[in-house]
Amino acid sequence: MIRTALVVIALGGVAGAETTAKPDPITDEETAEANLETSAPRSGLTVSFSLGGGLLLGGDIGVGRGGAVSLRIGHVATRRTVITFELSGTGALHRRGMNDAAMTDTNAALYAGALRYTTRSTWVRAAGGLTVFTANVGTDEQHAHAGLGGLVGGGLDLIRWGYLVFGAEIFGMSSITGDGFKVNTGFCFGLTYY
Repeated sequence: MIRTALVVIALGGVAGAETTAKPDPITDEETAEANLETSAPRSGLTVSFSLGGGLLLGGDIGVGRGGAVSLRIGHVATRRTVITFELSGTGALHRRGMNDAAMTDTNAALYAGALRYTTRSTWVRAAGGLTVFTANVGTDEQHAHAGLGGLVGGGLDLIRWGYLVFGAEIFGMSSITGDGFKVNTGFCFGLTYY
């Protein structure tokens, strides 16, 4: 009888003991939502279009100002990471002399990379790939130079309407082509669909 009472007391003490180990936060969140529809702000296919202005340093022109455009298609890999494929282009207006007509040099790039959210609405990104720089050195004379390029940037999601996001971004894009090293910087506004 005493033995049975001691066993019951011992088992009651074991059953009431609490564990002090904390679960992994990602695992805990995934487990809690296992049977629910996801509440993540991003999922599936993403499409982003950005338009703005920028500055080109290097190449035949030295310095030029112009427009910048970017079209990104991606897929959400994790809650914070999006794998991206991007087609981007920049144009830089310049003049050979004060009285010369304005000419435009263009830089087109095809990149693969990743975009990582650091908070719910701010992000950083990096990409690399192929680039083609076309220098306009005269009225009918253009020289295309292919090479390698890379991009780093960051952005802020300003307004969200369901699956559509309006945001601002800044980037730095560098390339090495047959005519040397160039750096493009840009500031754009864009729309993204998640």
